[in-house]
Amino acid sequence: MPIAKTVTGKSFEYSGSLATGLTIFFMPPHTKKIPAETINIIRQEIIKRSPVLMGANRQPLVADSVGETLALKHNESPQVMSYVLPLLIAEGFCTVSDGKPFVIHKL
Repeated sequence: MPIAKTVTGKSFEYSGSLATGLTIFFMPPHTKKIPAETINIIRQEIIKRSPVLMGANRQPLVADSVGETLALKHNESPQVMSYVLPLLIAEGFCTVSDGKPFVIHKL
């Protein structure tokens, strides 16, 4: 199973792909499914708004961030940003600033 790291350096295991959707594995038996549609929303937000804040916090939501858009407009946890963003970076889609607040830049 592939392993990646969040932008803060925390390792996670996953299956699937950015194109087909992801399953993130936490302490067994917990998982989080991230549909391809959510990943596409994240991509589109980065394309439209770059540079844009990541905003993976649930409470409080980070104003004017991709995470806030996911929570308020798509009923999705902003925490999915923690798992999708490193894979988008690895594929060469975007970069992120080195420190908080994390700012995403489309390449």
